[in-house]
Amino acid sequence: MTLPPPEQDAEHAARHAQTVVCLSKLPPFHPAALKLLNISSDSDTAMDDFEAIFRADPALTADLLLVANSPLFGTRATIASIRHGLTHLGLERVRSLGTTIALSFFVRNQPRTAFVRHVWEHSIATATISEILGRIYRASDLYTAGLVHDLGRLGLVLTLGQDYEKWVSEVVPNIEQSMEEERHRFGMNHCEAGLMVGQKWGFPTVLQNCMIAHHAPDTGPSGGSVQLVQLACRMAASIGFPEVYQEPEPFPELPGRAQASEELSIERIRKKIHAQIENIGR
Repeated sequence: MTLPPPEQDAEHAARHAQTVVCLSKLPPFHPAALKLLNISSDSDTAMDDFEAIFRADPALTADLLLVANSPLFGTRATIASIRHGLTHLGLERVRSLGTTIALSFFVRNQPRTAFVRHVWEHSIATATISEILGRIYRASDLYTAGLVHDLGRLGLVLTLGQDYEKWVSEVVPNIEQSMEEERHRFGMNHCEAGLMVGQKWGFPTVLQNCMIAHHAPDTGPSGGSVQLVQLACRMAASIGFPEVYQEPEPFPELPGRAQASEELSIERIRKKIHAQIENIGR
């Protein structure tokens, strides 16, 4: 293998260091939402722990009740209390909603450019498909994993601004070429940036794994969180929600158990994604 000239190594290191400094300036993740991420749903005290977190954060509670009473969940009776919301929606869904609300804060407080909306909608689309795959394969918290899988790209947009957005808004043949260009221009790709953001914010390891490896082939066990998020990401891209502006790719071949699910028909997926974006994605 031919090694790059020393000057190229130095240039890459300088770009990497500059991007690290930029990412380090991201503000902390929402503290209450972070606590939700780090509480096991299987804990005997999980319900009480969740309720205590919301009681200490009225703004997050207001957002939760607003979403819980939206048409997305088809609730007939008004959900007016934290405990009612937790029992009606379930802890896993509440955790995903808390994460969505917290991330949407970053999106809402940035210039709402076309590409920021583009990345956000890809994240919601991947989360929506991941949740379906999670039910099929009995994997928990897949919505949250899908929602944050591309957080490195959002972090790069929010910290590097136009330097990143202008470049990444160009059409590329495929995601692999885009990632190569990212490393050349910024010293790291968005997956590596995602790991940095996940570590900075104290995300659980399973979420960090999905962030660093969602484009890495043959990562993790079959039917595991990383592989299911990888599949959801590719499915989202193929039906009109790509993470970058790239040439269309065919709908991926689904594994056996997923092939039998009517929920994964393209039209049903699209309809659910649009409903999700309409209710909580903007």
